[in-house]
Amino acid sequence: MRTIRRLFSSAILLAGLANCTFLTANDPADNISSVSTSLRSSGLPAEDGKESSSLIALAYYTGDRASYDSFAMFSDHIHYLAVDVFGVQMDGSISGADDLDVVSLAHSRAVQVFACVSNYNNDAAVEDFDPALAQAAILTHRSRVIENMVALAEQGGFDGVNVDFEGLAYSSDIDDDRAAFTAFIRELAQALHARGLQLIVSVPAATSSSPENTWAYPFDLAALGQAADLIQLMTYDQHGSWSAPGAVAGVDWVGESLRYALSQVAADKLLIGLPAYGYDWDLSASNVAEGSFAAADISWNEVPALLDKPYVQQGWDETSFSPFLTYTENGHTHEVWYENADSIRRKMEWMKEYDLAGFSVWALGKEDANFWKATE
Repeated sequence: MRTIRRLFSSAILLAGLANCTFLTANDPADNISSVSTSLRSSGLPAEDGKESSSLIALAYYTGDRASYDSFAMFSDHIHYLAVDVFGVQMDGSISGADDLDVVSLAHSRAVQVFACVSNYNNDAAVEDFDPALAQAAILTHRSRVIENMVALAEQGGFDGVNVDFEGLAYSSDIDDDRAAFTAFIRELAQALHARGLQLIVSVPAATSSSPENTWAYPFDLAALGQAADLIQLMTYDQHGSWSAPGAVAGVDWVGESLRYALSQVAADKLLIGLPAYGYDWDLSASNVAEGSFAAADISWNEVPALLDKPYVQQGWDETSFSPFLTYTENGHTHEVWYENADSIRRKMEWMKEYDLAGFSVWALGKEDANFWKATE
């Protein structure tokens, strides 16, 4: 769920703007027409007497104070919390700790908590999801890693584990990698379920299954959906620092990814991913000929300051149902694609249309009350 450097890059510098509309500089975002949302309800009364939604809202906690404070403020909107501070190591151990004790806070508010374990390598030479760490966990130390995940959940007071392994094409045979991850998840699910614990598996968004897509193919959605309690579909990072400017989670791409996922996974096990962030491309520092793009992620909370910049131009892409803006600073031209209430509401419509289990949010601390209001 962290910023991902994809294993491929785009050779196109400018986003396709044929279906984009530029708004007047500094026009408020409210000028974009709203999309109404209607969510299914369980019909069960909440403590305040109102009906509670049957949708699951899963939020990712990143371990810092801003993320903690965000959870404390918006926990009424959240049913599941994934504590994304744990990582596998080359020897099969798991590093990380819940330093701020968010588990206790979550349980005090009747929120289920999952230990999110990833293969992200924080070493300065890597700073990315590490295929070598995935291989060590899935193959070399499989039994030890499974034992350690179960122990982490039990000893840490978690309700289950969220596996977030990415970059799984680590060998010369991607089909072997796919089969090995499936076997790992099946064994982990069996071990967790035997102790009354749950399993969430995070998977990349894809519109089809092809070995050419080395980022997504190692995830056998049908098999993973049978083993896990929930599949968290990462329908974000459609574009980013590895590509030309474009929507972070275009509604057209999200819909296509969802339809493929639903051909493999039961709807009542599927969570759609919502991003509380965007990307700012420095076009002047990018090199299209070399496929190099200078871009930095920005949070939902940082967008208002960008909208207040002098001579900013706002735009709206009708195809992806996504907002974007352009501005110039220190002689450099920037293009920013982000999310707003309307783009979030439009993606929330998939909840009703496909009767999904719910949605996930990356990540707490990046959003504000307006984000959560858009998910209602």
